[in-house]
Amino acid sequence: RQPRLRQQDRPVACANQQQLFSHATMGSFRVLIWVCSFTVVVSVVKSVFRSSATTSHPRTSRCKAISRMLSISIERSSIPVSVLSTSRHVATTTRAGQDSGNSNAVQTSKSPEWALKATRCANHASPDGTVVGVMCSFKVKEEHVQEFIAEAITNAKASLQNEPDCLRFDVIQDSKTPTKIAFCEVFRNLEGIEKHKTQDHYKRIKGLLPDMVVDQSRSVWCRNVFPKHPEARWSAQGEAKSVQHPHFAQGSLHVISSPMYVKEEHIQDYLQAIIKDAKDSISQEPGCLRFDVFQSIDKPGVLWLYEVYANEAAFDYHGNAPHIQTWKDTVQHMHTEEHRETNRDKRVFGRNVWPPDNAGWSVL
Repeated sequence: RQPRLRQQDRPVACANQQQLFSHATMGSFRVLIWVCSFTVVVSVVKSVFRSSATTSHPRTSRCKAISRMLSISIERSSIPVSVLSTSRHVATTTRAGQDSGNSNAVQTSKSPEWALKATRCANHASPDGTVVGVMCSFKVKEEHVQEFIAEAITNAKASLQNEPDCLRFDVIQDSKTPTKIAFCEVFRNLEGIEKHKTQDHYKRIKGLLPDMVVDQSRSVWCRNVFPKHPEARWSAQGEAKSVQHPHFAQGSLHVISSPMYVKEEHIQDYLQAIIKDAKDSISQEPGCLRFDVFQSIDKPGVLWLYEVYANEAAFDYHGNAPHIQTWKDTVQHMHTEEHRETNRDKRVFGRNVWPPDNAGWSVL
């Protein structure tokens, strides 16, 4: 048994007990702080290692995104699945042909990575992935070239600003023949084109054409064959507004607008070959920003290729790629007799007059 404390010793004992309790409380608090700090550090280290393990090279990520886009686009086109079979960069997909009865149907568990990019445009295609392209080519009188370009830019700007269904309006000038100018207009649907034709800016430039051009080729209304995913980037206007500066208005890109005239019996084979070439160009060439394939609504044998490269050197690189030679060998017998002359007359290989270099040119 503990001896009873004397009256005069009791205050000292109480003080000692309070001091011991205070030390114990502070010690527990310090231990709690150390445990929390250690937990936070471990969580941060785990997240760093997890992200480094799952993040791939930007080049590989770009190709994976393209492969997903190609896979999802298959069911909306007439191209067999085998033609667009994915390469070593392909993302995992599951075939749903057995359940739906359609052997060409392909579905994925999540959206393509490029469809989730913060910089992607807010304006997309129709819900089924289709857009309508209007391809135009002009031979402008030499003394009216600058005036025509100014009017074309005014028309393009007004179309994008005032017409919700106008996704892009590109103005291209041929490098070797500056009097040759092409338009690539993309609308969400046919109704968008009809509304465009009622606008004052359209009526103005149409009224000026007879005085400024030598030959006005009939515009070709087309459907997109590739790409054909609802989230594909068609708009030239991204979520972030482009910086307006003369440096970006130099027109340093190299753009190809080229019609192809195909024999009726070879249309499907030609589409298979050109879509494969488009896939290979985007996925394997760092300088290929987009490769759009359009097909005329009225004449299925008329296709229109619209390609955008970072510069002319990137286009030269494209010309020496193995897949372009494979494509040439495949389709050389599929063109009509008039193809060579008509193609040379209407095609435009040159710089972007508008929009500027920092606009939404890339399909990714």
